[in-house]
Amino acid sequence: MNLKNNFYTIKSFCKTETGFDYTLALNSEHFIYQAHFPDNPITPGVCIIQMVKELVTDQLQQELFLKKIHNIKFLNVINPLEYQEVVFSISISPEEAGAYKVGAVVHYGAQVFAKMSVGFIVPTVR
Repeated sequence: MNLKNNFYTIKSFCKTETGFDYTLALNSEHFIYQAHFPDNPITPGVCIIQMVKELVTDQLQQELFLKKIHNIKFLNVINPLEYQEVVFSISISPEEAGAYKVGAVVHYGAQVFAKMSVGFIVPTVR
């Protein structure tokens, strides 16, 4: 399930010295927030990982699969009523043919929500 243009929309994009930054607007009315949790919406960790995958897929213009989570830390909750926008700062490093190591920091100003290092691969067709 793609979350782009439904769970979130891209407000802005810019290249940085180490990768790129996406500012995303969260849809606090999305049905995921109705279940997670009513009257106190919290962005699920799996959605944060999926958002990183979709942003990296857009950058590389390739379909990707999550191969490995090297490290992930959820430091603060993202309540879309409190933070309507968040920034995903992402770096991509090729590891081998069809494999990428991705670092991501999810933040808004000084507030850091998550940090992760994950590995993606390009699926092979058999």
